[in-house]
Amino acid sequence: MTVALIVVDVQNDFTDEGPFSLTGNDAIARRIGAYVAGHRHRYDLVLTTQDWHIEPGDHFDKHPVHCVADTLGAALDPELDRGAGVEFTDLVDRQLFKGQFGDDYSGFYAVDGAGVSLPTLLEQAGVERIDVCGFAEDGCVAATVRDGLAGGYRVCLLADLSGASSPSNGARIEGELEAEGAEITLAQGSRL
Repeated sequence: MTVALIVVDVQNDFTDEGPFSLTGNDAIARRIGAYVAGHRHRYDLVLTTQDWHIEPGDHFDKHPVHCVADTLGAALDPELDRGAGVEFTDLVDRQLFKGQFGDDYSGFYAVDGAGVSLPTLLEQAGVERIDVCGFAEDGCVAATVRDGLAGGYRVCLLADLSGASSPSNGARIEGELEAEGAEITLAQGSRL
């Protein structure tokens, strides 16, 4: 089975000191880095998505200003590197960007620097299953999981490598996603 890992929006603006004050996400970023470094061989494709806002319409009317393209806030969290023990992007096949000109929550709207979309990359690689982790579990991660299910993929949410806006929102969204057909697992492979 061809498997991809999608690491969703592990960016400075979604970590402990960012505008959303998502306490604990730096520690999760370190765990993601360590997981990818130790398990890279399990994946045929490792992708990151990043919010990359240029002119995102009314997005900033709904959310604090965040992840403006080419700013420190939009960069990948350096805790990924610390956890991996190497530069995290060396473990990644493609970095993808979304939300440039609208409300794109799902990684399925992301494109690489050449404009190739996430669905196209998955199709070209013959991916059958995707594992998803990152920030925020009850936002862009959930949207990515849902679009993966809608696209016919087997989808596993790595719950211990995902940060929600609150523990109760994390538990709620995990229940919803499981009911919709996603597998909710821990990075070690245990079912929740």
